[in-house]
Amino acid sequence: MNVIYKNTLSVENYCLLRKSVGFYVIPEKLVKLALEKSDFIISAFINDIPVGMGRLITDGTQVLIMDVIVHPYFQKKGIGRTLMKYILDFVKNMDYTQIFVQLLTENNKIGFYEKSGFSKASTEGAEGMWLEFIKDNNT
Repeated sequence: MNVIYKNTLSVENYCLLRKSVGFYVIPEKLVKLALEKSDFIISAFINDIPVGMGRLITDGTQVLIMDVIVHPYFQKKGIGRTLMKYILDFVKNMDYTQIFVQLLTENNKIGFYEKSGFSKASTEGAEGMWLEFIKDNNT
């Protein structure tokens, strides 16, 4: 299985991947805007067929990971782990002293994110996960 990773994602492929995992439909106009406003996009293809994606948005002090999706047929084959590696490598190369990486997930996916270093975080009315990076930019 030869997986190709790209830093691009079409509106159509975004919608197809969301549909593959049963996520609600977002109007294409809003998908286009979301993709344009994303600071980083990674997608996975097998034979030019989209099988996975992930993206993030950031304000420079906090990162929100969004839409990490792998088509159900291709789950448990390392694609999600590789998508997260690309996303976290992007974060590690950002210019920051301290940055918080956050995401929301379904309860049955918590273990997947814990393997990438995330910790479960509960706040009033919401559950998510977070990861903190600290580095000295003066060296």
